[in-house]
Amino acid sequence: MAVIKLSPFLKDIFLTSLTSVVSILSMIIMARLLAQGLGPELFGVYSLARRIVSNVVPLAGLSMGISLARYIALSRDRKQISEYLVSSLLIVMVATIIIILFFLCWGNTLTVLFFHNSRYLLLFYGVLLMLIGYGLFTILYAFYRGLQKMNYANLWQLLIIALFPLIISFLFAEQGSAELILFLMGTALFISVFPLGHILKDMNWPGFNRIRKSTKELLRYGIPRTPGDFAFAGLLTVGPFLSAYFGSLKDAGYFVIGQTVFRVMESSLVAFGLVALPKVTQLFAEGRDQFLKMRIIDTMTLILHLGLFVSIQIFIWSEEIIKVWLGPEYLEAIPIMEILLFSLCPYLGYVMLRSIVDAVEVKAINTLNLFISLGMAIVLSVLFGYAGLGGWGIAVGTAVGFVILGLLTANYLIKRYQITFESFLFIWILFLNSVFAGFAFWVKQYLGMLFSGMSLLTVAFFVEAILFVVYIWLIYKKNAQWIVELKKRIIVSKV
Repeated sequence: MAVIKLSPFLKDIFLTSLTSVVSILSMIIMARLLAQGLGPELFGVYSLARRIVSNVVPLAGLSMGISLARYIALSRDRKQISEYLVSSLLIVMVATIIIILFFLCWGNTLTVLFFHNSRYLLLFYGVLLMLIGYGLFTILYAFYRGLQKMNYANLWQLLIIALFPLIISFLFAEQGSAELILFLMGTALFISVFPLGHILKDMNWPGFNRIRKSTKELLRYGIPRTPGDFAFAGLLTVGPFLSAYFGSLKDAGYFVIGQTVFRVMESSLVAFGLVALPKVTQLFAEGRDQFLKMRIIDTMTLILHLGLFVSIQIFIWSEEIIKVWLGPEYLEAIPIMEILLFSLCPYLGYVMLRSIVDAVEVKAINTLNLFISLGMAIVLSVLFGYAGLGGWGIAVGTAVGFVILGLLTANYLIKRYQITFESFLFIWILFLNSVFAGFAFWVKQYLGMLFSGMSLLTVAFFVEAILFVVYIWLIYKKNAQWIVELKKRIIVSKV
């Protein structure tokens, strides 16, 4: 009997991918529960509040999620690890307190700015509660990530990010209170205190001088990256924010729905970046540049091959997905989703490659690329908004921003490692995707006459699964290097 055994690196990627997928599925179910329970307007308000949290968290965290993981990966002993952990906690808590004090001083003004109505002040306070909780969770996750103990990191993500918010949505969505939902989810994040307390209990206090030294190191690496984190969150927020400004809060909710496909697909690939950062950091420190170059080429090729296929196939089935997921009252989100899908492949490219850039480069290259992309997205979205194109125009502006971001990230690595494109199989991939797109569209028309609703989507899922397997097999027969390397890292033994 054959037994398949993954290499430790692939095992971590697989389990982290599984965790991310479960987290995203939880988010999808939560979105449905909240959309149905709160209604379109309050769901738009809740969605905008979550986007605000996502936008401010990087500023409160000062990129400690990346910095702590990287420096723990480079640490030589337990004492040095404790120094970085304590320093990162102090940095995040001080930064968060400063931001919260500022927000409290301008609470009414900011509430009107974000939500266009002062009656959402309590919801705004819920945002502040979530900021503290996310800071604690970020440190907990980064600690285990740096130690390359992804099993612990994944366990806490499942509990804190997936399970408890889902339970809260299930129990309280029908009450129709966005404020209550946000406060309960913020409280759930404070569960991070318990594992962090257990970790700190077993560590000795490093001393003030050591803390000061490690704090400087973390800030020197993290502060230049903080604006980049803020800009990335801004790329996801500019659409809902401008949609609410040029349209209504319902439009903001439609935009968040349209972006959900990004989060779903990101969950399938983000595990690579989470696991790769400490590993690539070690390889870079050891001077294994040629090995890194070949793996970067494999990663870029994988992004192109899989990203293009997934984008096209989801585009074809987008209407059916929205109908079954949220109901016919949310059909206005379909055009926005379809426009954004044109930028899915570059977006996933950034998600996978950003950790490699951060590992091999102390300079904040991603920060510069993010601000260029955000600037273009804002300018185009505002222009299209004033031109009267509404959500469609804003979606185009956002999509252009993501395309620029993906291209700039890939371009940095291409220049640094002098990468050529012989192994990318461009012509073959374009031909395959054209054929598969035509076939999928024909299948959709045929199945639409036989099934509807969930039945149609279920059959479509199995059809797409078969198409995907055939697609991968055809790429493999062309000797795509990323598949060859993947095969090498999967050990098949007989028992």
